Amino acid sequence: MSKFTISLHGRGAEINVHSITEEQKEKLEHLDLENCIFEDVTDILEMGDNFSLVGSDEIYIGAYPEHSRITVTDENQEVVYSEEVENLTLNEIISESSTYKEIYQKNKLYVNDYIKGTFFELVIEDESFDIKNLELHFSDVEGSELITSISYKDSELDFGDYWSKGIVYFLSNE
Repeated sequence: MSKFTISLHGRGAEINVHSITEEQKEKLEHLDLENCIFEDVTDILEMGDNFSLVGSDEIYIGAYPEHSRITVTDENQEVVYSEEVENLTLNEIISESSTYKEIYQKNKLYVNDYIKGTFFELVIEDESFDIKNLELHFSDVEGSELITSISYKDSELDFGDYWSKGIVYFLSNE
């Protein structure tokens, strides 16, 4: 048996979801969400502090398929496989067990923290690495597609190391 580390890295998002009232939604629609500051949004949502915007009970973290890569290294840290996710999905190379979930909700504010780095890592033990056993789990959050999980033969993933690149807001479409 050999040990392999599978990592998903690149650019993505950490999307915090906040429930809002119709009145709050109307106020947010009149606010220039592209150029506002935290205080503008937290005042409308009547939050006590600015940090409440980047922390919620409903969070989606993942990589944008068009800006990410799967890299597999062996126990000697040598790269045995590396490919852009977009190529994997276009060529249908990944497992047929990959999933796609749509998330469209009513009266929600999405706080999208653009992030960069390694999102997920899996350490597996197997005779060899086979890309056809890799499952990618996608979530479409109001039109923003993310890979929110990966798995390989029922292995468990760990979160990697990523950092913020800037925050934007968007409202639910419904």
